[in-house]
Amino acid sequence: MEHKDKVRSSDNAVEWYWPQWAADASLPEFLVRDTESSHGRYATGTKTIIVKDLVKFHGHACDGLFRGASALAVGLSRLFPDGIIDRTDLRVLSRNSPCLGDVAAYLTGGRVRFNTQDVQSQPGVWFVLQKISSKDTVRVEEVPGVYPIALSDEEGRLVLTKDATPEQLDRLQAAQWEWVREVLLKTPRETLYELTSMPDFSWAEVPYDHKGQRTDVLFKDVPRMP
Repeated sequence: MEHKDKVRSSDNAVEWYWPQWAADASLPEFLVRDTESSHGRYATGTKTIIVKDLVKFHGHACDGLFRGASALAVGLSRLFPDGIIDRTDLRVLSRNSPCLGDVAAYLTGGRVRFNTQDVQSQPGVWFVLQKISSKDTVRVEEVPGVYPIALSDEEGRLVLTKDATPEQLDRLQAAQWEWVREVLLKTPRETLYELTSMPDFSWAEVPYDHKGQRTDVLFKDVPRMP
């Protein structure tokens, strides 16, 4: 998502895990708002998250990470039209994917243990995002056919067989990055990821026995001393 007043505070320098083409790419950036301490108020400042930050959290750059970030940029822009994402006020559903689940957690603040993140087995790149305070909910989903079926099939086959040669992995990774560079980065995000409002959506309790209370958001609205 875009915000004309933001100042990039994250390091976008080239690293062994962050190639020059990624550093030069026009990737989404996310301006987020959080609380200031374990029992604190809303922070007065914001933070900028870039896709390289997601790589550090997730462990590697991959097509799923780029696709998830692009989809969430579209969805979060609808819920936060001022460009500032309130990570204390979000719930998120996604496919049970390492890439998509990690991107969802990092950018929304959702966590299974606080009943604000859950996953489902439905295939594809999609997210359901809900503002807790207002219950405004949207679904953002990659348009069918955008990602090559041949690539999806090969990914699925390798996972199913749990067997791959070095040549197969090299070919797959090269094809994934070619799609990212030639399609994802050269096409307006809004044409690749479509939004649907969900006014009747009801969040289902996360079936996790160790859920706890998120204490750092309890007093976020308490006014400051004069």
